[in-house]
Amino acid sequence: MRLRTVLYLVCGLALFGCSNTTHTIYHEQTVSPEIHTPEKADRESVQTSWLEDFVIERDEEISEDLLEEPDTLYDSIFDITPRADHWIQRFSGAERKYFQDSLNRFETLRPIMEDILDQHGLPRDLVYLCLVESGGHAHAVSRAGATGYWQFMPGTARIYGLSMNRWVDERRDLEKSTAAAARYLKHLHRIFDDWLLAIAAYNAGEGTIFRIMRNHEHVRAFWDISQEMPIKGETLEYVPKFIATLTMAKNREAYGLTDPPDEKEILQYDSVTVNSFFYLDEIAEILDVPRSTMLHLNPELIRECTPPLKKQYTLKVPKNSGEALTAHLAEASRSSVTYTTHTIERGDTLSGLAKKHATSTRMIAQTNRMAVNDILRPGRILIIPTKTSPAPVSSRHTHTVAAGETLKSISKKHGIEVQDLIEMNRISDPDTIFPDMVLFLPPKAAPRGSPTVKTTQYRVKKGDTLWGISKQFEVTAQDIMRWNRLRPTAQIFPGDQLTIYH
Repeated sequence: MRLRTVLYLVCGLALFGCSNTTHTIYHEQTVSPEIHTPEKADRESVQTSWLEDFVIERDEEISEDLLEEPDTLYDSIFDITPRADHWIQRFSGAERKYFQDSLNRFETLRPIMEDILDQHGLPRDLVYLCLVESGGHAHAVSRAGATGYWQFMPGTARIYGLSMNRWVDERRDLEKSTAAAARYLKHLHRIFDDWLLAIAAYNAGEGTIFRIMRNHEHVRAFWDISQEMPIKGETLEYVPKFIATLTMAKNREAYGLTDPPDEKEILQYDSVTVNSFFYLDEIAEILDVPRSTMLHLNPELIRECTPPLKKQYTLKVPKNSGEALTAHLAEASRSSVTYTTHTIERGDTLSGLAKKHATSTRMIAQTNRMAVNDILRPGRILIIPTKTSPAPVSSRHTHTVAAGETLKSISKKHGIEVQDLIEMNRISDPDTIFPDMVLFLPPKAAPRGSPTVKTTQYRVKKGDTLWGISKQFEVTAQDIMRWNRLRPTAQIFPGDQLTIYH
């Protein structure tokens, strides 16, 4: 076996020489000697094809190993050694229930991961590394801090294109983390030209495996590595554990495991790009699905909301619901709000932040799901709605406060009552308006002397929609949402009361 280019080796040592290992989902337990596992003859009859139905184009980047016959490749690499047999005994004995539950959960994700490995030209059976790493848990975290389905450490995750910040951890994103794992595994195989060494390096770091091979000339395969060498026992067990997991997963009946989940349980979803900030439970309410469903589909969203600083974000929603969500958001489209974030400092107040960002205390409180009189604790991050851009049809129905103006002078200028202006803008203290603050005006505000603008408190009836109500009063749906501080995702229900100026 030959090593790949020196460039890969140098990069490997530089980037991963001090790689952190992760712990597996299975815990150390004492195994009873009475545990029954299939006899050797039975196991030899088990179908365990490493590259079952695997087809790959001949490519200069792919090692010749991948082009061998599947059965030959499996037989030469995946013999059930005593250590692999030890793990088979554990998983079919003392840890059977945990293994079974993890396998069933993993099976609901496997088709998506296999498709991604196909796209990267990798053997499909590598997906079972995910089962060893996390048991198919998006929120799995190791003692060393590795996170997600494929247990990436932060440094490795960033190298392979995964984002991590206060809002999103893409190590928990099934598609993105699997694609990153595929790129990493392909990189490791190019270096070591051997899948077992690549798998060991996934756990220990390529620098560790390379140093062992450099310092021990006889090491040319994983089974040549011994406990006397500078390698953690976890890595020595990692490959046998993977072989045991793969063998049992592909031969459920032989090892007394239940059948795979039904096809209807396989994870399926639509992807919808939203253009504003949303909480996941808002989307759940629109689609009439449990909040837990949206959390399950979007585990990468740390705060259960889309990143407020991103203009667009692609959400996963239940299969066949994407069109409904897209249609709802299009119908409810209104003034766009630009968001920023603020880390609370000592002395901050909501009114001060509202004045600074030309918004209102009520909007800040609503966006952050807090009361206006909540204590602001230093260090907390607030999402601040900073700018409302009126829809074109309603752009003439706003007034930007100039220096020296008062509610009285503004109402006089537009021929409306001060009280109407206060109610329409939810102003709690008339003395708190400030320059550049944007006030909403009735759509038919006119110079003094014109007919008085009517204010109607409309009670929503069964079958009402914002669009229908807007046509009834000859205003726009965007106006109604703005006057009543409704978000684009807001739903109205019979009995709700809406303020309408007409």
